[in-house]
Amino acid sequence: MHSDRPPNSLVLEGAVLALDVDGVTLDSSFDKNPHWMTVVSAKFDIDAHLLRTELFERSWPDVVRGRQPIEVALAEVINKMGWTVSVEEILECWFEADYFLDNEMIEAVIDWANQGARIVLATDQEHRRAEFLRSRLADVLPLSGFVYSGAIGYVKEEREFYPVADVEFGTSERVQSVVFVDDRIENIEVACRHGWRGFQFENQVSWRRDIDHLLQEATRGRLNRAGYSGD
Repeated sequence: MHSDRPPNSLVLEGAVLALDVDGVTLDSSFDKNPHWMTVVSAKFDIDAHLLRTELFERSWPDVVRGRQPIEVALAEVINKMGWTVSVEEILECWFEADYFLDNEMIEAVIDWANQGARIVLATDQEHRRAEFLRSRLADVLPLSGFVYSGAIGYVKEEREFYPVADVEFGTSERVQSVVFVDDRIENIEVACRHGWRGFQFENQVSWRRDIDHLLQEATRGRLNRAGYSGD
């Protein structure tokens, strides 16, 4: 994955591309690959789909905001279900089975970076998977910033997420330079009210052209009157 564009063609210098992880840089469609719960279930002979109710509906709001360690919440589920698998075994299998790069997006992001855009991640994650993703994605993308909910105590649906992210990204005085790509419209709407430019990624035909247009606007410092794109 590379770009044929000359390295000195920095037409997007000044723009900051903030990417969601699941559903944007990672393919969450499961059209070609099984859901990670299915993989965990088969490997350890358990029904990992019970985690939907036992973990994600009950403990996840605290876990993803960094209020409770994933190890503690997951251990409680394991004990309740009587599973013999360990916390670490589930986490390792989960993270690996859920890591499918969206190669078309990765290629486009590298091209935008070669044109001068800064690449950062803005994601809802707890600490353990955040570190896994930071390490893996740093091998394929030129990342200059990484903000996640478990570290700051807010998720992307909450307006408090964005001022903290701006401090980390160095964009507090130029919020309109940030183009935020996320697959959830709830997050896009909050980000746009904050002042970022937003694009809801649904793998639509025009996604690359539309994001490129927003990055050009961000470089020129023009206001996107529509607020967000992709709906």
